[in-house]
Amino acid sequence: MKEQLIKICESYQRGNDEPVVIEEPYIPYVPKNWNRVLVLSESQNLSAKKYVDELRAKNTDGRINRLYEWHDKVGVLPWDDGTLKLAVEAAFGLKEDETAVSNAVPWSLVSKSGKKNMNPTDALIKSAAEFWKEMMPVLKPERIITVGKIARTTIGRAGYRDIRIPLRSASSANISRISGMFDTKDLLQRYPEVQTVVKKHPEWVNKFKVNKVFFACHAVSVVRGLKTIK
Repeated sequence: MKEQLIKICESYQRGNDEPVVIEEPYIPYVPKNWNRVLVLSESQNLSAKKYVDELRAKNTDGRINRLYEWHDKVGVLPWDDGTLKLAVEAAFGLKEDETAVSNAVPWSLVSKSGKKNMNPTDALIKSAAEFWKEMMPVLKPERIITVGKIARTTIGRAGYRDIRIPLRSASSANISRISGMFDTKDLLQRYPEVQTVVKKHPEWVNKFKVNKVFFACHAVSVVRGLKTIK
């Protein structure tokens, strides 16, 4: 499977038609004991010069396999910082080490100065949708959890609405606007699913606890709503 995914990535390198930071897209991180669930955030933030320089120093294969580079993280920020891990385990009962992860748009844009991350253009989202149309038949996920409007739109355009479960953006800046209005202890009491996982993995909430708890409660609420509809 991995070789097929790499070939697809090689065919989707972008040229000068759009000033992306790195031309190559990348394959999702898929664990060996995959539970057939794919979590997709929006796009990789490549405003950090050191990481960009490291990527540019790699060959094409290294850039395509960038999410497999580390043992302790993947390279998808809201996953690595614990936000999505907490939400996925609390809401869906999934183990983080059995869940596949990536970004819906596998290219990134930054400002002219290179210091500010920018949202993908509609053209990039369209290209990403075509990219996933080829990737999904190889991956064969049973469920796709999209995080944020960009991910939801991309996977919808790719034609996978029937197995897509959309969550809101996990951006800390976005969550902070609302999360501070709630008491963390009260949220944990009202959402025991989240409280259970927080006790199991306190390292996931050692920073920005209220944001992560609030987002996990949002995910649990979404899943509760789906069960009610059924």
